[in-house]
Amino acid sequence: MSVLRFCKVDEIKVSSKMKGYLDRVNSKVELGNLLATSVASTQLIEIFTGRVSTGKQLKKIYEHDWEVFNHVLLSSHAVTKHEVNKIADEARIFSNGNEAKFWECVYEATR
Repeated sequence: MSVLRFCKVDEIKVSSKMKGYLDRVNSKVELGNLLATSVASTQLIEIFTGRVSTGKQLKKIYEHDWEVFNHVLLSSHAVTKHEVNKIADEARIFSNGNEAKFWECVYEATR
């Protein structure tokens, strides 16, 4: 629960409702990591599979559109951040006290 360390609020007690929101955040982060990993893996498999000569392999690496590759990886991060922001927005509205302060921090950090 690294989000608890980032948005540290003194004397906060994790209620069952807050734990539910934290579990949802962790789930979105895990899915985002899987998405980024699968995107990267797919591209690397496409580049490095097949029986080709070293020259053709180097040409495949050189001609690969690395800018699009970078854009897709960054987009997966943006999607994850947006999903966490939606959860934090809901949580800050339906929480109070220190929990609301915590979720406000998470909401602002993911805008």
